[in-house]
Amino acid sequence: MNTLRILVLESDDNLNFQIIEILKNNDFYVDVCTNNSEFLECIYNNLYDLYLININEKSLPRFQLIQLLNEYKDMTMKMVIASIPNIIKPSFLSGCDECIIKNIDEQEIILRIKALIRRQFKVYSDSIYLKNNIEYEIFTKKVLINKNEVMLGEKPLLILDYLLKFRGYFVSSEDLENGVYPANSSSKNGSIRFHIHKIRQLIGNDIIVSNRTNGYKINI
Repeated sequence: MNTLRILVLESDDNLNFQIIEILKNNDFYVDVCTNNSEFLECIYNNLYDLYLININEKSLPRFQLIQLLNEYKDMTMKMVIASIPNIIKPSFLSGCDECIIKNIDEQEIILRIKALIRRQFKVYSDSIYLKNNIEYEIFTKKVLINKNEVMLGEKPLLILDYLLKFRGYFVSSEDLENGVYPANSSSKNGSIRFHIHKIRQLIGNDIIVSNRTNGYKINI
């Protein structure tokens, strides 16, 4: 699915219903869970671009959940939805990337989400140019050549997306595999090579450089 994927960790009081509707109305894919176990199961089975974690006075242990994700080097952006202002400081101390108060308006939450994703890609726009006539749209996850979409397929797109987040650096085969396959996958390194070959065929042999020792790097 070519869209931003968001996993929402809701609270039992269902106070985030309005925020969830805002996300869906802006064409984001949203999964919702109500406890830590469901949340971790979703992460085990799926990949997401953003976690929205609701924390109130009854769910303070979720700070430990954020710390656990960071300890396991989960690179997904983490935004806390706080019910009261005094939750903001401990949210950042636990390792979240952004924190908002629950009564935020629709425009601001979308702006903050997009700002987080742009930060991860190290850009200020919605597209990254691979070449003069080739661009990657970071929110729709589309590759355009001369403004026409090129159909890479799900895994090649995820590989391209991941490499763009770390452009300028080599990414090991292991890190790349962990970044584009959920934890429950039994993927092999050979499949990564196959998908990179497809990317090179469709948008240029020089777009990704490889090194036997260091892995792969986007060449832009």
